[in-house]
Amino acid sequence: MIVAWFRLCTKLLRNEIMKTITKIEFKDTAIAKIKVDELEFSYTDKASQIRHKDRLYIPFNVPKRSTLKGLKLCVHKNTSNKYFVINFWFEKKANLYKVGKYEDGFGTKEVEDKLLPIVRSHTDDNGHWIKNPNTTDREKIRVIKKEDKIAIERKTVNEGIEALMNADMPKIASEGTLCAKSIREQSRFLIGYDKRTGFLSYSDDDNGNGHVSFRPNYKSRSIAPVSWSELFEKYPSGSGMIKDKKKNKNGQVSLYDNQDYGKQYIDEFDKKQIQNYINSLGGTYSYKKGCLTAIKTLWNFCNDKGWLNNAEYDPTKTIKIKRPTKYSDLAVNTSYNDKSFSRTQLQTVLSKLQELTSNYPFASENVQLVFLTGQRQEETYKLKKKDLEWWNEPVHVQLDNGTTETIYGKINFQKGITKRRNKGKFYLINQDIKDLLDRVEAIYKRPGYENYKLVPWLFPSPTRIDSKRLNNQEGAYIKSNLTRLRSTKGLWERVRTETGILGVVRMARKTLISLGKDAGLTNKQLKPLSNHDQERTMDINYDKSQLPDIMKACGTVAQILRFPNKKAG
Repeated sequence: MIVAWFRLCTKLLRNEIMKTITKIEFKDTAIAKIKVDELEFSYTDKASQIRHKDRLYIPFNVPKRSTLKGLKLCVHKNTSNKYFVINFWFEKKANLYKVGKYEDGFGTKEVEDKLLPIVRSHTDDNGHWIKNPNTTDREKIRVIKKEDKIAIERKTVNEGIEALMNADMPKIASEGTLCAKSIREQSRFLIGYDKRTGFLSYSDDDNGNGHVSFRPNYKSRSIAPVSWSELFEKYPSGSGMIKDKKKNKNGQVSLYDNQDYGKQYIDEFDKKQIQNYINSLGGTYSYKKGCLTAIKTLWNFCNDKGWLNNAEYDPTKTIKIKRPTKYSDLAVNTSYNDKSFSRTQLQTVLSKLQELTSNYPFASENVQLVFLTGQRQEETYKLKKKDLEWWNEPVHVQLDNGTTETIYGKINFQKGITKRRNKGKFYLINQDIKDLLDRVEAIYKRPGYENYKLVPWLFPSPTRIDSKRLNNQEGAYIKSNLTRLRSTKGLWERVRTETGILGVVRMARKTLISLGKDAGLTNKQLKPLSNHDQERTMDINYDKSQLPDIMKACGTVAQILRFPNKKAG
């Protein structure tokens, strides 16, 4: 009856009721009175959809400056179990520490007795946490294979992985973190093939640094964890592994879930051990290379932290992964690394892309831009409308064949989105690219796409955008990575099927270079075309030496790629 009545309440009334049960007294009698079947485990999200939790966290009414600060009662819906947990901040991250299960012999008095020495030894005089009690507990129980006098300063492979993920995977050779794509790819080898990755969301900031945030897992009806500690507590090593062959066809197990290597010290995970681990993996050559890259990131992170005993060199540097001699033993896309499209094939592909723009708005235009410029697709995904720089007056360039090409401005690739993230670059807007950008602008006039103009990205994603949140003009959501294009896989599969032309989108870069050479352009002319440096040539007004040559090369390539386009309807 209580549950039914609660669900019939208005949203406003529900919020008021929740306020009344937000805190409970720190007494065993108050805890005993809580009945699980009388609690509401559902909530309404921002889209007004009803979601379900598998646990509730009820704060205790305790003094703010006591050792009980942050203490909550965690109530599990399925088991009806109640746990004492404490929320705390450590190294600018929210963490959760499980104090113990509420049961006979462990109540409020025992919690106070347990927390007093922990809080005193793990916090400073201001009550700020200077050590993580979860780490302290793991140090007591972890499995080690070798005795060492400084064992307390070392980390196991799994502890290193946990710390690495919590730090958003810092880069090895420079400041900042890996980009979101690299974090997502490497985390697959370290903690993936497990249900824990279903709670993770990846995004880049304006400087190209990747970050991981937590999100609900709607498929399992599970709320988002508040910290990495909670996530790893829910899915410890060896649990929650994905056995669905569609999602994990080779039955891969992540390093974190590997029971032979995860609990040993990271410095015992030496060259021989890593080589044995890589050799034991199934999968393709590319898969093994990706796994080795992830281990390299992990090893160097732990080395920088000082968690390796007598570490002298990076053991991953000398590990060899033999390249197979048969294409059948390579990943499917690897076979296209050294291939390019012919001009006829390119014409067919571009025509088909224009034809499919009504079915794949923005995605079609994105792939066209990749083929017309030879730029990396991952970089074009992150372009913003403000990166288009239109000149006040177009520039007419006289080519060696006597024809004239017009340049209207440039597309600025900010250093935060480029591959190396150390320099920005740009690509000039010739007539064909201007026509393409005009077609992008025309999409906003289609019914249902008017509000897409609010999105800052040059290529929004109709398949990912929440129309309700967009129409409600939620500023933070609109500006986030959740609204930009991240894949054109469906579009490209259709292009391949309907044209019969095999290949991958990244072949566009080699295609442009190959066609340029066939037209007589030198490497010197082609190099700035695909990688002109913003720091060298920032503005048409003050660099008179390099820009004319770049414009001439851009115009020449435009003529090579040009053909009578089939206009999209």
